[in-house]
Amino acid sequence: MKRVLGISLAIALVILTIVGIYIAYFWFLYSGFSTEAEVNNSFIGVRAGTFGDAFGTLNALFSGLAFTGVMITVLLQRKDLRDGQAESVRQQVESQFYNMLRLQQEVVNGFDLQKTHYQTVSNQSVQIVTQGRDCFKSWAKIMEREYSKATSTTQENKIREAYRELWDKHRGDLSLYFRSLYSLFRFLSESNHINKKWLGNVARSLLSDYELVVLFYNCLMPNGQRFQKYATEFSVFDNLDIVLLLNPKDVLLIPKEAYGKNQEILSIFG
Repeated sequence: MKRVLGISLAIALVILTIVGIYIAYFWFLYSGFSTEAEVNNSFIGVRAGTFGDAFGTLNALFSGLAFTGVMITVLLQRKDLRDGQAESVRQQVESQFYNMLRLQQEVVNGFDLQKTHYQTVSNQSVQIVTQGRDCFKSWAKIMEREYSKATSTTQENKIREAYRELWDKHRGDLSLYFRSLYSLFRFLSESNHINKKWLGNVARSLLSDYELVVLFYNCLMPNGQRFQKYATEFSVFDNLDIVLLLNPKDVLLIPKEAYGKNQEILSIFG
């Protein structure tokens, strides 16, 4: 809007300047030099007939204004074309983003964990099926169990022990999930969309509590550290619940920008 207003003011200034020059020119022809005298009732400072001939210069004025009008039209058309191209690019980015987001959600919905549980009371085996996002809660519980049994002396190594057990058992599902999510945020980051932060918030809003926990610990692993770049750029862990972590102070292992406006976590950074 400001750019359009600036162009309009510039155009008006040019037209006023041209008209002003011509008005000054004809005023000069009419008035002449103050030191010259009127002769035979002719205009001061102008030979007989010269003032009338000077009106021929109006053709140049109108030609100049016509040319200015053409240039204005060309400039406005170019601006409309640029705006149209920008809008087309924006729509293409959004369309591709939502397609990728849909595919990523299909990956999550396709998770299917099956476990056989033996009931001693009934002396029967029961098949327990966990599907979709509920799988992340099961995976987080696996990490908790393995973390409690870890023998390492440092927190970082205890986390690696716990996560390694989870990765070894469910690598197929987890690798597909992390690759699809990584591709989604990478696409957003490299796009020129004016509201890519907002699109990032859309993707972030679909991450469940336990999904964030598993994703968080994957970011601490060698094969998942590249995602920290996008976690920081889009504040992916803004809704992370530290109660679900293996240790609340684990949040210090990732830059605080990744937590957005999560005051509970930011207070730990001091």
